[in-house]
Order: sequence, then C-alpha cells, then structure tokens
Amino acid sequence: MHVVVRHGERPRAEAFLLPTAASPDGPDGVPRPEPVPLERIAEYAAVDPATGRPHRLDVHHVEVELPVPLLAAGLELVDTPGVGGLVSGHAQLALAALENADALVFVVDGSSELTRSELDFLARATERTAETVFVLTKTDSHDAWPTVLERNRELLARHAPRHADAPWFPVSNRARRDAAEAADAGELQDAEELLEESGFEPLDALLRRRIASRAAELRLANVVHVALAALAVPLAEQELRLRSLHQDPTLAAEVERAEEALRLLQPESAQWRRALGTGARDLKNTLQLGFRRSLNDVRQHAEARIATSEPTALAQEFPAELEAQVEAVWLQLDNAARRGLAVLEERVRRECATVLDAGRTDSGRAGGEGAGAELAVTDDGAVIRAERAAALPEMVHTTHQEGGALGMIESVIPSVGTAATFGTVVALVTSSVLLPAVASYAMLAVLTRRRRRRAELGRVRGDATRHLNRVLTELSTEIPAQITSHVDELTDRLAAALDQAIADERLRLERQLVDHRRNLATATADLAAARDRAKRRIGSLTALRDEGLALSHGLGATPGTPDPDRS
Repeated sequence: MHVVVRHGERPRAEAFLLPTAASPDGPDGVPRPEPVPLERIAEYAAVDPATGRPHRLDVHHVEVELPVPLLAAGLELVDTPGVGGLVSGHAQLALAALENADALVFVVDGSSELTRSELDFLARATERTAETVFVLTKTDSHDAWPTVLERNRELLARHAPRHADAPWFPVSNRARRDAAEAADAGELQDAEELLEESGFEPLDALLRRRIASRAAELRLANVVHVALAALAVPLAEQELRLRSLHQDPTLAAEVERAEEALRLLQPESAQWRRALGTGARDLKNTLQLGFRRSLNDVRQHAEARIATSEPTALAQEFPAELEAQVEAVWLQLDNAARRGLAVLEERVRRECATVLDAGRTDSGRAGGEGAGAELAVTDDGAVIRAERAAALPEMVHTTHQEGGALGMIESVIPSVGTAATFGTVVALVTSSVLLPAVASYAMLAVLTRRRRRRAELGRVRGDATRHLNRVLTELSTEIPAQITSHVDELTDRLAAALDQAIADERLRLERQLVDHRRNLATATADLAAARDRAKRRIGSLTALRDEGLALSHGLGATPGTPDPDRS
C-alpha cells in the first residue's frame, strides 16, 4: 500500500479499495476509488508501527490532492512503506516504484543510525534514481542527532557509496507545526524563527530547484514536442500543395508510388504484421519468464523468513510481508510490460514509417508518421494485474488442542521419562529424598514448556508455509493468463490503429492526386493567387516551428529525443 500526493485545486483524498468477496465492486480486479476525509487518511494509509501491517487490508493505495505550490509544477510524491525491520517485502515494493521516479527522498528517524536492511535497500537503489535526498526527522526529540547523522554518512560511504555525497536535511516537524500556529496567531517573528529552527526551508528550496523545476521543464518540453509534431503535418501538406500549384510534373508519379506502397501494407502477410506477431510472442515469453523468476525469489525469501522467525513475529508479520512482495512482483511485471509494449510499438512503427510518410516531405516525417495510430500502453491502471489475486487470501491460523485430560497426558508423558531420570541422578548424588522430587518436577516443567514452544513454532511455520503455497499457486494460475490476454489485447489495438492509419493515408493520397491533376489542367496564371496563399501559410508555419525548436533547445532537449539528464 502506498500514498500518492499531487497538486489539486482543493484538498481531497481517495482510497482505492481492493475488491473482496463481500463487495466485488471493482471491475476485473481493479481497485475502486472511495472518497476519504482528510482527517481519516491515517485510518486507510497508516500501518501498525509494531508489526508494519496495514490497519486496512483492503486498501491498495491512497491518492491525495493538495493546493501546495511545490506540487503545482507537476511534482508528485509517492510515499511507499518503510524498508527496514522484518517487513522487508516493502523494500521490493519501494524498489519497483523507483523505476518510475525522478528522485528518492529517504526519511530516517533521528534516534538511531541506518539499519542493515536500509543500507541494503540503498545499495540496490543505486541504478534506479539519479537523485537522492536524505531527511533526518525528530531532531527536537533526540539531542544526539548530530552524532547519528555523522554515523549515517560513514555507513553510506562504506555500504552505499553512490549516496555518500547526497544532501542531508535535519528537520523538526514539531517546530514547523509551531511555526504554522504562530503565523496563524499573527506572531510573525516567532513564526519565522521557528520555521528556520525546523530545518524545512533548505529542504523545500532544494525540492523546488532540483526536482520540481525539472518536472516543470519536462512538462513544457513535452508540450513543445507535441506542438512541433502537430505543426509538421500542415507544414508538409502546404509544401506539397505548393509543388502541385507550381504544376510539378513529378508529383503525380510520387503519389502513385506511395499508393502502391500502402497497398503492400494491407495483406495479412505484410512485414509489419509479421513483426507484430513475432514481437508479441517474444514479449509474452519474456514476461512469463520474468514472472516465474520473481515468484522463485518470493518463495526463497519467504522460506528463509519462515525458517528463521520467532512464532509470534512470524504469525503477525508474515502476511503483510508476503503481500508487499506480491505487490512488488505486480509492479515490476507492469513496468516490464509497459517497456516491452513501447519497444514493440516502436518496432512496428518503423516497419510502416517510410510508407506512411511516402507522400510527405522530411519536415512532415518528424511528427506525422502513423497519425491517429497512438497506442496508450501507459494509460491509467495497471497493464498486468491478476483479477482473483488482486485481494490476497487471508492466512489461516490453526490451533492445537491442549485442553482436557488427554491433552495434559499428551503434553506430560513424553517428558516424564527424562524428568524421572534426572531426578534419579540427583538422588544418587545428594542422597536426599525431597530434592530429587523438586528437581524432577522442575525438569518436567522445563521440558513441557520447550515441547509446547516447539509445537507452537511448528504450527505457525506450517500455517505460513500453507499460506505461501496458496498465494503462489493462485498467482501462478492467474498471472500467466493475464499476461497473454493483455499483451494480445494491446497488440490487437495497435494493429487496428495502424490499419486505420493506412486507410486514412490512402484516402489522403487519393484526394491529393485528384487535386494535383486538377491543377495540371488549370492555366498557370489562374493558380498565382493560390500559390501566394500557400507561401504565406508556409512562412507562418515555418516561423512557429523555428520558435518551437529554439524553445526546445533552450530547455535542453531535442524534439523526439529524451534528454539524458532527465528521467
């Protein structure tokens, strides 16, 4: 379970609830939104600090909107569960979430140094994000926080050197809250001093300068890129129209060749269709293999946890940890599916690009290929998600019947022989009558407690093992079918979109050919006014394109090429 915080015109929150047997409202296993009052967010989003288990097991995630200027540029905060302690499955979920993140803000309690699990997580997060910021909290409660901070720097340099130079920001939530209360009361001087004491101002400044501004620039660069692509099509059409108005004798032959090339794209044996079929099959195989490997990792980690945990911790922690690991598997699989589908789409588009652009100039090819054939593989909702497995089964806790006479005899008899032997040895050594009896009863009590503890451990481990097997069996049943159906569905959508694009392009070429033949039959002088209009339109569109290119270069990105400095 995670929390997403983004900008909104007014404060609001929604919890996305997993479908259950009692309320199967979500279609196809998709979490359904439910409005949540802001003061009740903790009820849906918080976990038990002792166990790490969510208070609400039916919550997939919570989305919050706030009118905060820092978020207005497009910055989104994704709060994942902690990565320390027993619930190490949360680390897998956080790592998977980092694949889609621009920066990692790692929050550490100021009372103690980084744990081994946290250092392991940071070492593994090295290649997943270009920006890391550390926040040390509760500085008002722990006077030794400077020592903790220095120790954390030493640990990072030794175990996760990639983050050794990352900035640290010691903060006090209490001081910031007091500053807000002082400001509301009109005590501006006190508010300013408390805000400076809180340590949040440098953190806010860095988030604005290095992360939020990046989101704003990236959003603007994307807008410019879309605008340039939109300009390319009418510019290419006007340039072709001008050639026709100049009665270019070669234009008709070019259009006829383009029509013939388009006809070659239509049969079922077309090269792009073969590429699509082969790519879809390879993608399904890759996703299936990755999924099986992820399940093996989950099983290996879970079995190690079952073998090494104490009964109480295992019974309380294991379901939440397994749930976090499964959520990480889903997120990793979804990320892989999105990447694979994007690569497949690009591969198929390359097969069609030269033909779909046959009647256009180079300026038109920048943004005109496959017009109308957009496949949204990154739309809202997961690409891959099991329907029945969206809500994991509950772990069944068995009980051991130890009450009554038979239960007492069962508990005592195996220990009586050992206890009696121990009492006999004591009697031989001490020649006492009372001491051997006391020793026998004491030994009997110790052995009985040990036997019960072993029985309890075996029972809990058995429960956890059965729960693990049930969850993995359900995933193995549901996910492979989901991979196949979703990849097939999305490739069918791509094929249909490209078919439509081919049909649209043929219609455009047919109209262009009719117009050109009409221009060829018209006197040159009668086309002069139309030529002037076409030239003026080309000049206006070219000026807009040049301004867009200048703005794009100013933002540090070339249209159509991702900026390596931006994630």
